[in-house]
Amino acid sequence: MRRRCDDPLPLATGARAPFPGVPMSNALSDPIFAVLLDSPPPPVDTAAAEALLRDLWGIEGRAESLACERDANFRITTEAGPGYVLKVANPAEARATTAFQVEALRWLEGRTPALPVPRMVATGTGDFLAPLALDDGRNSTVRLLSWVPGTPVARTGGAGRLAAQIGTLAAQLGAGLAGFRHPASGHEILWDIRHLPRLMPLLASLPAGALRDQLQAEIDHFAAAVAPRLPALRWQVVHNDLNHHNIVIDPQAPERIAGVLDFGDMVRTPRAVDVAVAASYLTHLEEDPLAPVARMVAAYAAVTPLDAAEVELLRDLIVARLVASITITEWRAARYPENAEYILRNNRGARAGMAGFAALPREVVTAALRAAAEEGVR
Repeated sequence: MRRRCDDPLPLATGARAPFPGVPMSNALSDPIFAVLLDSPPPPVDTAAAEALLRDLWGIEGRAESLACERDANFRITTEAGPGYVLKVANPAEARATTAFQVEALRWLEGRTPALPVPRMVATGTGDFLAPLALDDGRNSTVRLLSWVPGTPVARTGGAGRLAAQIGTLAAQLGAGLAGFRHPASGHEILWDIRHLPRLMPLLASLPAGALRDQLQAEIDHFAAAVAPRLPALRWQVVHNDLNHHNIVIDPQAPERIAGVLDFGDMVRTPRAVDVAVAASYLTHLEEDPLAPVARMVAAYAAVTPLDAAEVELLRDLIVARLVASITITEWRAARYPENAEYILRNNRGARAGMAGFAALPREVVTAALRAAAEEGVR
């Protein structure tokens, strides 16, 4: 299924125990885990969505509910054009965070209009984010984005062939966001892998065994050898989620990337994190797990050269994303079994990446990525 909405961790105020036998206060005392609790999605149906579209934007269209865990999102079709996405935010999401996403897309439209990303659509009064009082008494916001047509790469089986294009796209998107500032850009989310050591409590969601031991060893290494070096890297706002559900191709030209979706995990973090996130989804695609990653890194470096310090940490950052993908999704799938298939859609690839890419000698991987980065700038 095409990824139709931001896929954040469920937010807010519930009190279900994180895993059997571990009290909430002990396992999730870190404030960053507040995003793991429950806040019901906004109670907005298709009729209400169509009314909002008509009243705020003066657009007549048909709303179709899109699968989402936290927000209320709708595909809007009209008689002309590709249509829109109407997004009603979960009330637990800070308005400043939603505004950060809005302003980032507006920044990209002004700075890099050729990038194939959603465009914000202003209301009749010129606003890009409108307040909304919900029927259950909570307050939310609503916004409208252009629909980005295309087929998700995850459904095509051709991600390996697109590795270089993904690298070029990641670099172009990062270059487009360079210089963007917003007060909410430094918000803390678990999917920002600089916080990897804070995932340790979630390892209890995995059965004891070799995989859990491997994940714990990587987290320990990250805390000791990687985290202290991150402040010295170049930082900026990045997309932070270039997985293959968020990259679409043109169905008529499957060799060409046609768009990027889902800016819900944007954050200000080391720029190398964004490279690593995109690379992590390539680690399980070929017999040689290094090959597509190296192609992606070379293409990225051809647009935006990587510093030596970034390259030296790249292997560990890539593996950190694999660790996060497994740990967070295993925890969430155990907590939300009714939605496990959706939650775990990237889990199998991450496990394969841990078995193949992460098992390679660290010095071998770093040497290969260093050579790829140098090749890119030649």
